[in-house]
Amino acid sequence: MDLPTELHLHIASFLPYPDALAMKHTCRHFYGLVYTGVHLKVDWFVARFERKLECPMEKCSFRTDEAFCNKRIRDIMERRRRHLECSQSSGGCLVIEGSTCQKDHVPIWLKKRGRLEKLRSFGYEVFIYGLIFLVVNVLWKVVAR
Repeated sequence: MDLPTELHLHIASFLPYPDALAMKHTCRHFYGLVYTGVHLKVDWFVARFERKLECPMEKCSFRTDEAFCNKRIRDIMERRRRHLECSQSSGGCLVIEGSTCQKDHVPIWLKKRGRLEKLRSFGYEVFIYGLIFLVVNVLWKVVAR
């Protein structure tokens, strides 16, 4: 927030629609500053169409972000966020343009919808109990020898 508003505006002008929407919802300062209007939404659709990615062909409302982000748009943004549309080739990342996608750092079984949230919902207790069980099991094997 130490940067001048003009610099924030300039940086935000380079963002595609999903990133601009995410930036817009980070704080009140950016909510009133970041543009996510019709032109940005149409540019995002055109870029997706040129890359032969899924584009919803049903009627979309471009009036507000809330009306625009129907279930299909939210699903597309979620797949984009999880790098599921990226190719493994050099420069194939669609989220960070120009870089090679590192999506294989997160196991595919964890990327499927809801699994990461389900794992987080258990909390850290399961992780801690698992570590305790592992340590006790290793100590038991060492002592039993």
